[in-house]
Amino acid sequence: MVKKEKIGKIIKGTALGIGVSVFTILVLLVVFIIFVFVGGPLEVTKGAQNYESTMNKYTKEAAGRVHTGFFSFPETIPTSAFADGKEPSFYFSYKDTWDDPTCEVYLECEYSAEEYEKEIQRLKDTVYIDKDYPKIERKLVYEDGSRFVKPVFIAIERSNHSYEYAMVLGDNKIAYIYTSFKSNLRKIKKIPHEYLPSDFEESLKDVKFGEGFNVYEVSKGEGSITLNYER
Repeated sequence: MVKKEKIGKIIKGTALGIGVSVFTILVLLVVFIIFVFVGGPLEVTKGAQNYESTMNKYTKEAAGRVHTGFFSFPETIPTSAFADGKEPSFYFSYKDTWDDPTCEVYLECEYSAEEYEKEIQRLKDTVYIDKDYPKIERKLVYEDGSRFVKPVFIAIERSNHSYEYAMVLGDNKIAYIYTSFKSNLRKIKKIPHEYLPSDFEESLKDVKFGEGFNVYEVSKGEGSITLNYER
């Protein structure tokens, strides 16, 4: 009789353990599915004083967290952009949505006349070279057409459901734009909609592999090479 009671307790304990394990696995599975389809927590950074540290955090410190080297963006914001009480607009939102993060980055600066000309020259002349592929040189694409309200220097256009470019606003002002997997205007929180291409939503529908332009990628055979994001 004692043995039967012990066996019964062992069976109950084993069943309980199995039940807890199954429940834990199911909870973890649900969390994993939510993460895949919804993503991690939204991370938002504002304020031009946080520009360099934020850009560094999502590129150099965490390679691959964003699928860009922000080549069209300045590495630092010149002091002239803060002169006479001016404050550059800066907004950075990031959400880890599986392999392709959802991201929106917006920077707008008003430079001194001298710094403005330097920045325009950088956008025109800077060549992107990957040390692993020294013979490959890539440049930003200049576009002054009807899709944008102002001339732009493009680093990414539609590739991987993304846009990255610098928009020359005039009056010593330049806006820098990056969107990734935000194909609906309602999801754009900070970037002025007039700074986006006129066909923004339509252009990001059903984007196929290899379509669009990406300064960080080079075609190779039927595939492509993703270059190093470091400048």
